[in-house]
Amino acid sequence: MTFLKRILLVDYEPNVTAMVRSALEKTGKYVIKEEHDSRHAMNAARWFQPDLVLFDVKVTKPDASAVARELQADASFKDTPVVFLSVNGSAEGGVSSGGILSGYSFVANPVPIEEFVRCVGELVSPTPKPAA
Repeated sequence: MTFLKRILLVDYEPNVTAMVRSALEKTGKYVIKEEHDSRHAMNAARWFQPDLVLFDVKVTKPDASAVARELQADASFKDTPVVFLSVNGSAEGGVSSGGILSGYSFVANPVPIEEFVRCVGELVSPTPKPAA
């Protein structure tokens, strides 16, 4: 039996979360929990137990990086990837971000939404164990 991967999407703009959610849910591999206020992200993560957390790079109140550090400091999320992103809501539907900042992964800048979905798949797929 295959279980859907859980993704917590933290972004204050509902149109952005709708675009990302739609692209990810179309794969049939994910269930998405949206949180539009980063102050509630920790509680949402504890309840939802995500396999991946996606933060809008512009999220403030508190600063998204502070919430991400709090998540990573919690033993139950130490292996949960945290990715910052910025979504281009134009017709192209691109996702922008870049590199690694303060130890958190970024998706390359800019990428089409399809490439972003592929990257998410790589982040949440289990790493194959080497043959014994």
